[in-house]
Amino acid sequence: MDVNIVYYVLLFQSLFIGLTSLLINYMEPYLPVFISRGFRFGRSSSKTHHSLLAKLEISKKCFGHYYIISGPILLFLFCFALNKYFYNENAPEIVLSLLDTLFGTSRKALVSVESVILAIFVFSIHIWKRIYEMYYICVFSDQKINIFHYILTFSHYTMTLVSLIGESEGFVRGSHTDLSSHKLTIAQLVCAIIFLWSTYIQLKSNFILASLRKNQYGDVVTKEHKIPIGGLFNYISNPLQLSEIIIYLMLSGILWQASTFHYVTLFVMINQIECAILYDQWYRTTFKNYPKERKILIPYIW
Repeated sequence: MDVNIVYYVLLFQSLFIGLTSLLINYMEPYLPVFISRGFRFGRSSSKTHHSLLAKLEISKKCFGHYYIISGPILLFLFCFALNKYFYNENAPEIVLSLLDTLFGTSRKALVSVESVILAIFVFSIHIWKRIYEMYYICVFSDQKINIFHYILTFSHYTMTLVSLIGESEGFVRGSHTDLSSHKLTIAQLVCAIIFLWSTYIQLKSNFILASLRKNQYGDVVTKEHKIPIGGLFNYISNPLQLSEIIIYLMLSGILWQASTFHYVTLFVMINQIECAILYDQWYRTTFKNYPKERKILIPYIW
């Protein structure tokens, strides 16, 4: 059957997160405990105990597993894309077969190899930066995440990696490259610059959060939550979520010719907006002196 499995997985994930978010935001007092505790995580975790779900919770640091896996894979994909650019050779048969299974055998080469190289390059920088953040900067609290979030994140990064290349020259059978006609546009280069700026803002924000739990010598002295100050935290509660949304919007801009990757961006936007809402609520409930002028996600607006 010639079916784009990736499209349906991404669409299902977006609808599931979107509908569950609406239930959490407007009907949480009437929902079963396992829904609230299973959906919330991090600082907005539900305090209501559930014996079964408690056994299915793991450390938030486990999120780093995805970056460790994704980093080397992106390097291989980058090499394959360069091979297509310089020698007009397609990816290995095993990669083509996997993509045919996930996107359907009738998939088209919609995205130029130059665009793919640029997208993989900037995304690789982001992923390796995330590895550095997870293991050398972030100081995690003792709060756990439900294994549901672990599986969902694994699925997200899998869909992201295959969507980067699934409709791209060099990763579609029989695709050919004419280097004289496929050039990067100014808009794509601007998207790449904004992408790198956003991932830097994310890094800076993580430094600010980590400093709340360290002393002047860099030693961890507490795992308690505090009110972050500095950078975009002076304007919004969720710089990490804002930068993540911008990062994927810029990837969509670089890969604007693709049809499937934009559903990755849709999922990220829905997920990060809900996280931003829950985190802002948590800050305002937990800290009575929390700055009232701070917005949720967009400075001065919302």
